[in-house]
Amino acid sequence: MPIVVLFLVMVFMAFIDYWFGNGQKHLEGEALAGFVSGRAFQSGTMALFFIFWMLQTAVHLNTSGFYKMLLIFGWSRNKLFIYSIFQVIVYAALFMLIDFLCYALLSFFYNITPLELIMNTDFNAMFAQCFYLFMVGSLGVAIAFLRPGYVMLLPVFIYWLIEGWAGNYLQKKMESSVGDYFPLNAMNQLVAENLLGVTQIGMIALYALAVFIVLSSTIQKKMFL
Repeated sequence: MPIVVLFLVMVFMAFIDYWFGNGQKHLEGEALAGFVSGRAFQSGTMALFFIFWMLQTAVHLNTSGFYKMLLIFGWSRNKLFIYSIFQVIVYAALFMLIDFLCYALLSFFYNITPLELIMNTDFNAMFAQCFYLFMVGSLGVAIAFLRPGYVMLLPVFIYWLIEGWAGNYLQKKMESSVGDYFPLNAMNQLVAENLLGVTQIGMIALYALAVFIVLSSTIQKKMFL
């Protein structure tokens, strides 16, 4: 996914938030700034685009021989694992910066400034979103190491849809909260408005640990071509 395409998608998503806040809720000034900044850091859709971005980036680096080159130059596989984690952190920060620039660009059309967006940002929500992106991004990198092919974008998207549908079905039809403990739904609780409970934090930690174990194990055993 080229960064230009990603930027255009983010601009469109930001426009939807501004349109809804200003046109439907009739918010202005600081109230509108607080609303759109909150929506920016509670977006599961953006996380889907991020996992796509990280998956295709890791696939490209695998198929181009970049990781093999690092091993040839003397890197250990443990160092490569740490590098892949650091890579996700950097891309998550870049992703959030681009997202903010999109909201800042559109803010001038609604008589607010980027400074007002910053002043009305819930920094707890921002850190939660960063952690959320880090987790789904690590999942994307792990999938790319397991199956380095762009075709993996499709099953990831299908699973995302199925899990979302299953969670909604269990909640609305059966009044069950089991769907909250599905991998992606559990991670999505990090950007929800409610506070995390002990059980939710435990499940999220288990999923994150599982992703890191899979990623580390794959790097240790993978034959880089």
